[in-house]
Amino acid sequence: MVYESEYAMDTDSNFRTLDDFSELIVSKDTNVRLEIFHQLEAFLRQPHSNLHCTDLNTFCSSILLWINSSNFKISINGLTIIQMLIQRLSDKLQNYTIDIVTHIVDRFGDSKDQVRVASKNILIFMMATYTPTFIWDRLNVGFNHKIPKIREETLELLGESFDKFGANNMNLPKMVTFVVKLFTDQNQFVREKALACLIEIYKTVGDRLRNELKKKQLPEEKLKLIFGKFDDVIKSGKMKECPKETHLEGN
Repeated sequence: MVYESEYAMDTDSNFRTLDDFSELIVSKDTNVRLEIFHQLEAFLRQPHSNLHCTDLNTFCSSILLWINSSNFKISINGLTIIQMLIQRLSDKLQNYTIDIVTHIVDRFGDSKDQVRVASKNILIFMMATYTPTFIWDRLNVGFNHKIPKIREETLELLGESFDKFGANNMNLPKMVTFVVKLFTDQNQFVREKALACLIEIYKTVGDRLRNELKKKQLPEEKLKLIFGKFDDVIKSGKMKECPKETHLEGN
């Protein structure tokens, strides 16, 4: 494919380091973004490619703009590149994770299911790369986001996180506090998702969750309703084995 612009790309040999991509990734031209994605993806897949970058934070900021794109293909491509950068440069990007997480959480409200799923998948990947608690400390914004759909998706991700990493790798008391707060959310779907989230957590955590909820001074009727749902889980045989301690690379 040939572009009649200053961004013409001839061969992969043009790209020797990440710096060689810097001028291209800031283009707002959709075709350029789509093509440079394939070039950058191939470059990052090479195990010995030179990842020198004069300003890595600025480079990542440019890719985060892809994530915010209204074109869902570009948005997913941005998520893919960010994940590959973290995979290769996790230590260097650790201090930049709050910006990455904030941008990704905003995609929870995307109209495209593919974007929402990809966004949650990269956050699960980041939890495994660093630690779940490290990422969730930066994910708290999702519980208070002004868009209800984002609050819903944050709750769903929380249930998935307990399922994958287990209670020993999660801050159960802190997370329960966030979920309980959403029981009184103005949005009905968020309230329903909060209850569904607790049920998913219970399948993994068991009665540790009952003990935490007893500390939250919930109305007796509400607590009875929740515990009844937990009892249903036990009766239906849907309890899960607690995940083994997950090997986490972060601090």
